[in-house]
Amino acid sequence: MPKYAIVTREFNFEASHHLPNHRGKCRRPHGHSYRLEVSLRGPIIEAPGESSDGMVMDFEDLKEIVNHCIIESLSDSVPRGPEATPVEKGGMDHNDLNALTGIRTTAENLVHWIWDALVSGGVREELLYRVRLWETAKGYAEITRAERGLE
Repeated sequence: MPKYAIVTREFNFEASHHLPNHRGKCRRPHGHSYRLEVSLRGPIIEAPGESSDGMVMDFEDLKEIVNHCIIESLSDSVPRGPEATPVEKGGMDHNDLNALTGIRTTAENLVHWIWDALVSGGVREELLYRVRLWETAKGYAEITRAERGLE
């Protein structure tokens, strides 16, 4: 019987956004120091003598995928909503999330957008377990496979 594990990698980025028609201060452009946690759940690879032996996925591989497809740059395969506008360059880090994603940029919507972006960028959906996005030091939104209807 295979052994399973959950592995999590944390990422940090700075970005701006606003929530049009919001009743509070978030209706105005402002920024956050976001903290993103991406968790994978899967079988521990048993491949004696191989680099991946004993891992679900190498943390460095996960870091490269996340940075390449959403944080430092935006993969061409990442879906963008109908309100997306051209962005100068880059990914989520130091960018306007409204322009980049084309969605209403609540933390709840962003975690679903990030999930889709990770899958389109190369993370196997059967391994993707949880996406947690901290908008402030005390508040985050998260989704798991259950919220995606995958369990």
